[in-house]
Amino acid sequence: MVTDATRHGRAPISRIVDEGLLIALSAVRMAVKNDIIVAGIAEHADYDLDRFADTTRRELLALARENQDSAERVRRQRKQLTSMTWRVDLSQDQLTDIRQLKLRRRVHKLLAAALTAVADDEEHVSRIVRDAQNLASDEIQDAMHTRLMRLSIDPRDPDYQRHRAERTEMFLLVDLALLKLRADEAAGNGPSDY
Repeated sequence: MVTDATRHGRAPISRIVDEGLLIALSAVRMAVKNDIIVAGIAEHADYDLDRFADTTRRELLALARENQDSAERVRRQRKQLTSMTWRVDLSQDQLTDIRQLKLRRRVHKLLAAALTAVADDEEHVSRIVRDAQNLASDEIQDAMHTRLMRLSIDPRDPDYQRHRAERTEMFLLVDLALLKLRADEAAGNGPSDY
């Protein structure tokens, strides 16, 4: 089916909003992942699902407010442009700008509504937190593996024996932490207790 939007090479508004929502959700997931890492490593706090659900909702609602503010700003721009002169005196570029501003305002308003709906959906918020947990877990595991690789030392090194006990203790601590993480995940507890 050929619509006016596809005839002129524009994506339908619903697709634009859906893609904007995917980008926004990705940004929220990253913010929650960072909060999980900071809570676990920097604050030494226990995993708190309620805290991270609140972070998720707060981030979603902040993005919704930004889009509402953008919709209002675009509305004012459009109003200013249309009030500058009589409509018949507007150039083709100005008429196109007016249509584009109307479209942008609609997209911002719909995206704000979609973000608010996600923030109100407990299941969706929980899914974002779970995804952020997995991302945080993967990032921490990668960091531990990198650190372990830096600790590996050639046994022919003259200081090998002297630092062996220290390295062995570090490997044990990291291996035990990874084993606990995998056991928690296998038990259905998810990655927690950083």
